[in-house]
Amino acid sequence: MDCNFLISRQPIFGSKINVVAYEVRFCPIVETADESSPSSAEHALFTMFTSSGLDQIVGTRDCFIGLTPVGMAEGLWKLTPKSRVVFVLSGIFGPSDPAAQDALALLQQGYRITISDQLCSESLDLLGNRAHAIQIDAIGQAPSALEQRVQELRRYKTKLLAANVDTYDDLEFCRTLGFDFYQGRFVSRSASKTREVPVNRLALMRILAKLQQPDIEMPELERIVSQDVSLSFKLLSYANSAAIALPRKVASVGHAVRLLGMEMLRNWARVLLMSAVDDKPRELMTIALMRARMCERLSETLPAAQKESFFSAGLFSVLDALLDCPMEKAVAELPLVDEVREALTKKAGPIGQALRCTIAYERADWDEVQFYGLPPLPIRDIYMEAIAWAQQITTGLLS
Repeated sequence: MDCNFLISRQPIFGSKINVVAYEVRFCPIVETADESSPSSAEHALFTMFTSSGLDQIVGTRDCFIGLTPVGMAEGLWKLTPKSRVVFVLSGIFGPSDPAAQDALALLQQGYRITISDQLCSESLDLLGNRAHAIQIDAIGQAPSALEQRVQELRRYKTKLLAANVDTYDDLEFCRTLGFDFYQGRFVSRSASKTREVPVNRLALMRILAKLQQPDIEMPELERIVSQDVSLSFKLLSYANSAAIALPRKVASVGHAVRLLGMEMLRNWARVLLMSAVDDKPRELMTIALMRARMCERLSETLPAAQKESFFSAGLFSVLDALLDCPMEKAVAELPLVDEVREALTKKAGPIGQALRCTIAYERADWDEVQFYGLPPLPIRDIYMEAIAWAQQITTGLLS
C-alpha cells in the first residue's frame, strides 16, 4: 500500500450481532496543498478501492465509507465496485442542494448510500426510501427520544443503523427498538458490572492459567490439549492444513509441538479456548488476534523485546469483555509476568505503549497512534498485516 494515509476498519453488526460489513475510516498523513483537488488523500483512498484493495481491509464483506460533498461532486464513487461499497454521506444538505442531486445521480448508477437522520424532512423524503440505511446516533439522545425517532423513521422503507453503541446496555435497548445494524465499541467491553469472574468461565481460566505457565513442559501441554477432544481436533486439523504447509502429516499433539514449537501450539490453544465462549460475538476473537499480532510486530522495532509477552498482552486485552469482569480481576487469575499485567491493567511500560497504540489505531483515534517515534506508515502497514494474519487464523483455526 503506497498511499499516504492511515486506514482503519470498524465492524458493523447485523441483527444477530454478526459482522455484516466494516466501515473504513482514514486520515491523511500529509495534507495536500489543495484539498478539493482530485489528487487529495480522498482520491488516493478511492483509487485503492478496487475489489482486491477492498479485500485487504474488509475481506469479503461490504465496505461502508464516508463520502464528502466534494468527493461526490468529483465522482470519486465511480472508482469503486458498486457491489461492495455503501457510501455514508456526510454533511447536512437540502433537497435542492448540489449534494442531494449528486446523491440521486449516485443512486441512479446503482450505488448504495447511508444517510443521517439529521437531514431535514424534505431531504429524508427525497432519499429515505432509496437509501440502503438511515444512521442514528444511539447515545446522542434520551431513550424516549430515540424510541420516538425510530418510530418516525419507520415510514421509510429502509434499514436503520444505530451508531455509537458503546455498551451492552446500549445494544440491548437498541435491539428492542428493532434496528437492523449496530456499530460501536460494545463488542470489546464487559457486558456486566460484576466484580468476579463468572462461574461458567472459571474452567476456562484454570486451563488458560496452566497454558500460561512459563515452565510448562511438552507432556503437560499435550495432556491439557488432549483432554479437550474439540481443542485437540481443531489444533491437529489446522496443523495439517494448507495454510501451515508442513512437509508431513501431523499425527498427534506431541508431534505438532515437535514440528511447530511449544510457543506456537500454546498460542493456538489459548486462541481456541478463548473462542469457545459462545455467547460473545466472533468479532471479539478477531479483535484479540489483530491486537496480539500488531503488538508482537510493534515489539520487533524495539531492541531485546520479548515478543511473546507483547503477543500475550494483545491477545488477553479482551479478557474483561470475554469474561464480563474488570480486567484487574481477570488477570489476577493468570500467572502473568509483571510487565504484561501492568500493560493490561494500566497500559504501562513498552508493552502497555504497544497496546495503547494498537487500540488507538483500531478505533481510528489517530492522535494517539504513537509508538516510540515509529513513523505512521510502518504502523499502518503493521495493522494491515495484522488483519491478513488474523483472517488466516480465524479461517483456518476457528472455522
